Amino acid sequence: MDTRAEEAGVTRRPMLASSWDAACGALARSLHLTRAGVGAPDLDWEQLLAPPDPGQDLVILKRSLNSDQDENPCFLYLRCDPNGGEEIVSIGILSSARNMEVYLGEEYCGTSRGKNVCSDLDNSEGEKIILYKKYLKLEFSTHACKIKLLSFGEKQCVFISKVVVHMRRVSASSSTSSPALGSRIDLRRVQTIMESMGSKLSPGAQQLMDMVRFQQQNRLDLWKRD
Repeated sequence: MDTRAEEAGVTRRPMLASSWDAACGALARSLHLTRAGVGAPDLDWEQLLAPPDPGQDLVILKRSLNSDQDENPCFLYLRCDPNGGEEIVSIGILSSARNMEVYLGEEYCGTSRGKNVCSDLDNSEGEKIILYKKYLKLEFSTHACKIKLLSFGEKQCVFISKVVVHMRRVSASSSTSSPALGSRIDLRRVQTIMESMGSKLSPGAQQLMDMVRFQQQNRLDLWKRD
């Protein structure tokens, strides 16, 4: 699939940033966009995350020399313009990090375990670079997420070849806050089902439901202020 053709229809590109240092503007060049549409075929991740062409430069993310390794993991941050009319549906990354975890806010969304696709690259010091592809379809589309890159040993840098983001258009009336809020439990529906069965929640269960409802409302308020 030619992602450049897909990118022509995307109105605004998402912002891509990292918690580790990268050369100015380099990370943005690794970003590739595709778009969901009516009747569009399923994504061919094998092709989208194919090994880089010979001589293609990789983006290097470097850990700060003064940071603690355990307290400074490598995160990528993706964010769309909330008013841009598009959301993130799925994410694929080709990098030297074997695995990735995706979070919507602070809520864990899922893990993708990488598959080795390229091991014949060398860095500036002559060391072999192994690239792994991994991708994850989000349960809910979202305007923003963060990706934790994992399993690259004791190395102080991560090599990025591609960050592929699959986008979809959303209407102005669509509810887009739910994926980042963790409100995956329809509490009103649960209570309605219980009552239709002639059952009542125990005081402990009712207290738990009230606590979850309170947390969901707090997350909604925080998202609206973001």
